[in-house]
Amino acid sequence: MLNIEEFLSFLENHKKDRGIMADLKRGLSETTECRAWPHILRFCEPRNEKERRIVQLIAAGFAIHLRSGNSGNMGDAIRKIAGGGGKGEKGLETFDGRFRRIISASTSDELCDLLPGIMRAAERKGIPIDFAQLYKDLHFWGERSKLDWASSYWRTEKQEEGGVGDDETSDTDNG
Repeated sequence: MLNIEEFLSFLENHKKDRGIMADLKRGLSETTECRAWPHILRFCEPRNEKERRIVQLIAAGFAIHLRSGNSGNMGDAIRKIAGGGGKGEKGLETFDGRFRRIISASTSDELCDLLPGIMRAAERKGIPIDFAQLYKDLHFWGERSKLDWASSYWRTEKQEEGGVGDDETSDTDNG
């Protein structure tokens, strides 16, 4: 498995190299993905297509965004994209179908096809992506990752403020 900290350190150290960043962005297209290989293959098993595609996506996402941070999972980022610009809950309703398609992806390979647009939208809106968390979620894509993303995306306003959520009770509710 990839040492994600080492990989992110490599990306961070080369983010001012416009040539490398341009090559990494090419990893999003099957026809040009070989441009990214000189930079990423030392970090993954080349013949393991799942691993290579995930590493290519993380590298391309970083090259698009040029920063990574401890910002939660992609459910958090997508919620901020959908509800940003004062759209709030209305934005979430509008984005709901797209988010459902994302979390219904049955494989990380399928998800790698769906996330580049989200990464571009996050970059345009200045919303950070936690690439270390994204790598882990993609590598172990399944029910747990889907539920984590869904919980982050569909949390209530009370949960955001640190209050009691709809499925929780406080001591005062118990009489």
